[in-house]
Amino acid sequence: MMTESVSRTQGAELSGEEKLARMEEVVWVTQAKLNDSDAFRRLMARYERPLFYFLRKLVPEGESALDLHQEVWVDVWRGLQTLQAPEAFRVWIYKIARNKAARYRRNEFREQLFTESLVENIPSEDLQDEEPVFDAETLHAALATLPLKQREILTLHYLKDLSIDEIGEVLECPAGTVKSRLYHARKALRRLLEKRNL
Repeated sequence: MMTESVSRTQGAELSGEEKLARMEEVVWVTQAKLNDSDAFRRLMARYERPLFYFLRKLVPEGESALDLHQEVWVDVWRGLQTLQAPEAFRVWIYKIARNKAARYRRNEFREQLFTESLVENIPSEDLQDEEPVFDAETLHAALATLPLKQREILTLHYLKDLSIDEIGEVLECPAGTVKSRLYHARKALRRLLEKRNL
């Protein structure tokens, strides 16, 4: 059984529109838990594209990602009653997707995935560098060439659905580790993009 914990958004306050969307989502999850299929369809409409994008970055094979995407939504529907905190829904579904992708890759390729790395001591000011702006097509192509660990953390970051704390919950690591991995992944992405622009 999957458990979840609720975390607060770290850093900037949510905008009024974001707060309204979060409140709306809590209502939909609550209704869906009461077997309201319309509320569940609304949740799917909100998350199906970002979830599929996330899965495509972890499992690049198109048909396999599509199959896993469908499996995730079946598991979400079946397991919704176990979700005690409706506000944790978005973290919960990304964890389900990540676990599905990890199982698929272990079964198909016998790879040992998602191992924890040591957190490097990076000065906090180095983690606050300005967010670069990338051409979408170039960004997608560069992301596809990065190692899996860097690909998944950058994908979650650029989808902008989750805070640092929530990404930590999905990846099952502390916020400090998320910041460290994100820092290194962004550096690696910049290097790739610079090479492409030469």
